[in-house]
Amino acid sequence: MSNSKSESRVLDVFGPNLVIETNGPVGVAGPVAYQLYSVTDKGMKYQQALHGSGLATIEADGTLEIQTGFKNKSGAISYMAMAHKGDMCMTAEDGWIRLYGQNIVLEAANELVLEGAKITLGNVDQTTDTTQILGRRIELGDSKKGGTSEIVVVRSKRITRQGGNIFLKSPLGNMTTIAGIAQAAFINGNVRARTRRGENPSGF
Repeated sequence: MSNSKSESRVLDVFGPNLVIETNGPVGVAGPVAYQLYSVTDKGMKYQQALHGSGLATIEADGTLEIQTGFKNKSGAISYMAMAHKGDMCMTAEDGWIRLYGQNIVLEAANELVLEGAKITLGNVDQTTDTTQILGRRIELGDSKKGGTSEIVVVRSKRITRQGGNIFLKSPLGNMTTIAGIAQAAFINGNVRARTRRGENPSGF
């Protein structure tokens, strides 16, 4: 009597658009322990499977939409994703990754890294009311060869010094109108400020 894997394979066919398979043939991730395969009349595929290696997969040719929490109370956790060991990765090879919420918190127990060829903090289309950067040590600049060419504070009118702090003032208020852009220079680890030609270097 043969005990081959092919003899234990089971296919449940529910019409031309849905197949459920168990004990399927060996693939890249090992034999298929379970597979649900569905295809539309236009050839759009949806597939979920558990492979012999332990890899569980979901594939969709079109948009995969998950909705939850319609009957939850406000403040409840309606969607939770957890990785108990290892990393959690999200990749959009040809598009944006978008997170939207009334409030968003990015919290790291050790290190939070934001990397990109261009990074924007604040709303470019509407006025951002407040931006806070907090820390015992804050460094602005490029550590690569050549260093930072400039740090520009757009439309700032005046630089003032008070209590060991440097303030780049807003263009609004009762200060004397001085044209130009305030530019702060951070040299040799010492915080200094310089003004463009025509601005008040004293700050008062």
